[in-house]
Parts: sequence; structure tokens; C-alpha cells
Amino acid sequence: MREQAPLALPPPAGPAHWEEESPLGARVMTALGSANAAFLSLAGALHAERPGMPALGLAGHVLAGLARVESLHQGLAVPLALYDIRFRDERFWRLEVAACRSVHDGQAPAAADARVVRFARTAVTLAWHFAQSEPRAARLALGMETTVQEALTALPVGALEPLAQRVAGVVAARFCTRERFWGLVTAAIRFGQDNAAIERLRLLGLQLQGAESARVQQLNRRLRRTESP
Repeated sequence: MREQAPLALPPPAGPAHWEEESPLGARVMTALGSANAAFLSLAGALHAERPGMPALGLAGHVLAGLARVESLHQGLAVPLALYDIRFRDERFWRLEVAACRSVHDGQAPAAADARVVRFARTAVTLAWHFAQSEPRAARLALGMETTVQEALTALPVGALEPLAQRVAGVVAARFCTRERFWGLVTAAIRFGQDNAAIERLRLLGLQLQGAESARVQQLNRRLRRTESP
């Protein structure tokens, strides 16, 4: 099982599927595709070690389906992240960013698996890059709340390593409880360049993201009311 390599930023220019249909652009799609491939490789590695067991929020049988098409996923290009690090949880990110900016550096125990930490480093670096220079990608591709984006933008690059170590424990598959979504991910990988399969995945992802955004915004409003004096 091949381990994922950290993503180099800024992402290289190059062709990407969905360049015409997606508002994200070729550079963003290339970087996002690399991060998604790294996440799928991580999921495959964890599944290979413990077949049938859940990992990264995905059920064992979902991971098994992904494993059967693993050799093909490098070609998958969808305009949304297949992973999540609680990008909609503004309170979580406010606390984590504050800890990394503190004098004591807020070092937290890393996730048990070093491969998860390695992926978290890739994902946090990409999220920081999007927050800095591609805010639309941060919102559309990662589902990032505006307040989370602002917190990341204010973070110096030197704080990304401790931040990655802190958040590695919450790395999970995007929409991990939605088996239909992950069935479409598997189908899109299997059929490769089939734009229809990718379009079905994209549309469902947008629907889930919209519903999730509305729910989280409502929860955040309630939280602000309880925290206000």
C-alpha cells in the first residue's frame, strides 16, 4: 500500500477535469485532487490493516468498496474535498488556532497513527493556502465557514505544524454517514473519465453541503447567544 506524499504548495498549474464546469480553476482542482487522492490512500491503508473495521468515520464495507478501486483513484477530479476537519465548527477552530498562537504553543498529543498526522499536515496546509489566496475554494470545496477562514488567514505559516498535530484526531471522511455519497465516490472512481458519474457526485455533494451549512449556521447562532453576556 503506497503512503500519500505531502502536498506541495502552491499547487502546480496543469489540466484538470471540470475546469470549464467548475468555478474553482485548474490550479485549485489540481491541488484538491492531490489531497483527495492522499485521503483515499490513507483510507485504503487503514482498511488493509484492519479489514472490515471502520476508519475515518467510514463503515468497513464502504472502505472495502473503495479498496477495490484504489488503483484508479489518482484520476478522480471532483470540485469538493472528500475529507473534513470540522471546517464548519467555528468554536473548534477558534480554540485550536488560539492554542497554536499562544506562548506555550498549545502542543497536543498527536493522533496515534503517524499517517493520519501526515495527511492532516497536507490538509491543513491546503486549507491555509485556500483561506489566504483562494477564499472561494475554501468555501465551495472545503465547506469552510467564513469565521474559520478568517482564523486561518491570521495564522502564520510556522503555526501550521502544531496545528496539524492538534487537529489530526478529528480527520474524517466528508459526509461519512452518507453511504449513497460514498457509493457515488466509488462509482466515479471506477468509471474514471465518466463526467455523468462525477456530475451525480458533485450535485449530491452540493445538496449535502447546503443542508449541512444551514444546520451549522443555526447551531452557531444558538452558541453565540449562549456565550454572549
